[in-house]
Amino acid sequence: MITERQHLLDAIRSLNEQGRPAALTFNTHITALAIARSLGRQGVPILALDREGGGLGQHSKYLSALALCPDVDDGGEAFTDFLMDIGPHFQERPVLFPTNDDWVFAVARHKGQLERFYRVPFSGQDVIDTALTKTALYRQAETLGIPIPQSWYLDQASLTELAAGQSDVLERTIAQVPYPVILKPDESRAFYEAFKAKVFVVNTPEEFRARVREAASQNLRLVAQRIIDTPPGGFYSVCSYLDANSEPRGVFVGRKLEQYPPTFGTSCLADSRWVPDIAQRGVQVLQALGFHGISEIEFVLDPNTGKQLLLDVNTRSWKWIGLPIASGIDLPLLAYQDAIGAPFDAPQQQDGIRWTFLRDYVKLVRERSGVIPEEHVTREEWLDLISGQRPAGGTLVDGILDPDDPAPFYDVLKGELFGFLYACAC
Repeated sequence: MITERQHLLDAIRSLNEQGRPAALTFNTHITALAIARSLGRQGVPILALDREGGGLGQHSKYLSALALCPDVDDGGEAFTDFLMDIGPHFQERPVLFPTNDDWVFAVARHKGQLERFYRVPFSGQDVIDTALTKTALYRQAETLGIPIPQSWYLDQASLTELAAGQSDVLERTIAQVPYPVILKPDESRAFYEAFKAKVFVVNTPEEFRARVREAASQNLRLVAQRIIDTPPGGFYSVCSYLDANSEPRGVFVGRKLEQYPPTFGTSCLADSRWVPDIAQRGVQVLQALGFHGISEIEFVLDPNTGKQLLLDVNTRSWKWIGLPIASGIDLPLLAYQDAIGAPFDAPQQQDGIRWTFLRDYVKLVRERSGVIPEEHVTREEWLDLISGQRPAGGTLVDGILDPDDPAPFYDVLKGELFGFLYACAC
């Protein structure tokens, strides 16, 4: 990993000699590895940035260079200064690919400044803030006629009233909701920093009132939502790249089959399964927001109504972005080509491709905690993946294991053997 400025400038000079605008990824873990492999296989030079060593993408053969950069825990000020310092040394403006919320917010906040030296293929802060604010998102969906879980809003009461527990809106809501009920924050990042949780699940009116007061005292607003008892295999994602005019260049639909840890973890087994209705709804929401960029919109199946309900929006690439890439919807390449002025439209996705994150999937199976055992990976799929002889129509890809690029999987083994952990909310 490059740690000295002069060595980084030397690496940038080498990137310039490759004759194409570089792609900058940060941080360099599972998501960035998929992006680096996608673009690197097309001859795009990749400069990977990270605030620490240990990311599972840091030894990919598709990285042209790997460099240490400042953290974004100060709101991205130091990181932006870092990018502005090295920016003039690129012959052509690189394309930026942040891979988690903190990096996206840092770049979006300083987008106007950064665009002097970089291409930023996603929306600015105002659009991203709206998309990630639950009250605004759900109200927008209701306006568009897109089904969501039954929701109760508290935005007609001030935070001061809610913190004091003196609000007619609060009391009416407490009396109306079914228990248990989920309380979701408008601002997920600030909520997690305050409570080290993604949501509150409350079982009584007293607990509801206490949690709302607790959040409001931290200047955080909540939305109450009916808990959906989603059946196994009922979690779908609409994943897309929309250009600067909010026109879709590529749209993919996938299904989360297993996650680890099983109750609150991230995906470790997913498949590609086109569902035109929710694809259309996902794009509709993004267009109403004026969104530009790569995103993932989560839907859940309500077993009582048979409807797919909009649950959440991620305004960035995500952990299993390798699945749409393998299914023919190469979202990073769509974003890159659009950013450099050579846009194209993706074909229809190939259904039946499956994605796994082997490290977590093995733990899930060993613990017998999977919820859809009939969907588990077969011996033939493992052999095709391990051999690298994935046949036409072969079904399995892994987030790390790829015989064409083996070093990242060695890092998985090293981490398991020696207990090294890399901090990443993905």
